Amino acid sequence: MTRSTTVPSLLPKSEKLRIAMVFYVTVLLEGVMLASLGPTLDDLADNSGSTTEAIAILFTVNSLGYITGALLAARLYTRLRGTMILAGALAATAVLTFTIPFLGELWLLILVFGLIGLAIGLIDVGGNTLIVWLYRKDVPPYMNALHLAFGIGAFACPLIVDRFAGGDGDATRAFWLFATLMIPVVVWLMRTPSPDSPEETAHPEAGSAIVRRYALFLALMGMLYFIHMGGELAFAGWIFNYGEETGLTSESGARVLNSMFWAGLVVGRVIAIPLSLRLSPRRMIQLDLAVALAAIGLIAMLPDSEAALWTGTIVFGLAIASIFASCVNFASERIPIASHVMAIFFIGGSLGAMSLPWLIGQYFDTRGPETMLWVVGVAMAAGIVLFAWIQRHVSRHMEVRAQ
Repeated sequence: MTRSTTVPSLLPKSEKLRIAMVFYVTVLLEGVMLASLGPTLDDLADNSGSTTEAIAILFTVNSLGYITGALLAARLYTRLRGTMILAGALAATAVLTFTIPFLGELWLLILVFGLIGLAIGLIDVGGNTLIVWLYRKDVPPYMNALHLAFGIGAFACPLIVDRFAGGDGDATRAFWLFATLMIPVVVWLMRTPSPDSPEETAHPEAGSAIVRRYALFLALMGMLYFIHMGGELAFAGWIFNYGEETGLTSESGARVLNSMFWAGLVVGRVIAIPLSLRLSPRRMIQLDLAVALAAIGLIAMLPDSEAALWTGTIVFGLAIASIFASCVNFASERIPIASHVMAIFFIGGSLGAMSLPWLIGQYFDTRGPETMLWVVGVAMAAGIVLFAWIQRHVSRHMEVRAQ
């Protein structure tokens, strides 16, 4: 009776957790897919007869698809049942993912990974929006748990791919497993009630009105997402090359170094769940950015130290882990979280994830591997300055208007 008469946001915590669990599993699978391209890139190139330079375009089309999906999500989640959108996007991802090992042409891979990126954009915006709608003011620990689920998926993916590569030599067959795991989750989503949107975001026009009202705040928060997500993906994408090029690790050691970053990120998200109950989102963001900058500084100041490299890598993963969720929590304290708002955050982050790794690649060979430290370090420092500006100016003005 309770389930049929009570909207999800008013359910007791135990009932809310049952709904949230399907979001956690969905986002875990999203983490698997977003981390899958790197470990399978060589096999995708072999299967399609492509060079490494040519196959790298899959990263770009995947990100462009993601941005398109995030823009589409801004409109869909205010008009349709959220869990059905997630189910449709995950079902499409499953079908597309299952076809990957069969694709022998680069243009087909470009098409499929672009469409997968679009579906992942819908899932990412939707999962984060719906968890906010479900828990409202109590969302911080549950938001951190959502991003922990993503981190677990991203951490597990290379290990799973490695088993397939070692078994029959074709790492792309891991995509069949990933697609199969998605099917029961699609059914689960279809049977799950969708969280009700807050009254101020319930109408389709509400999201656009919120964006117009808080345009400056959202623009600056979008820039903050650009900085921290760009820095995170730049570090994750280039730390392998940095360790190998500096001679501080062997090729196999560089792979372990890369996995230690993801391990640090997972542990950081575990720690963030109880920590978010004690610290405000503002304090969490300040602490995370400062520690992340210190970790980069440690590696830069001791460039010949293997211990500094390993310590800095793990600490950077720990620090960067909870910034995304803390930024959502910070914004939700100040403005209504509509799908339009989440789309701005994700688009900003996706643009950063495209731009900063690309920037490092332009100078890595000519200026040396320390280029990675400069780009990521400047990004973290810029994040500290930008967040101070958001705090001291924009938030103050918003509080005055609220009064």
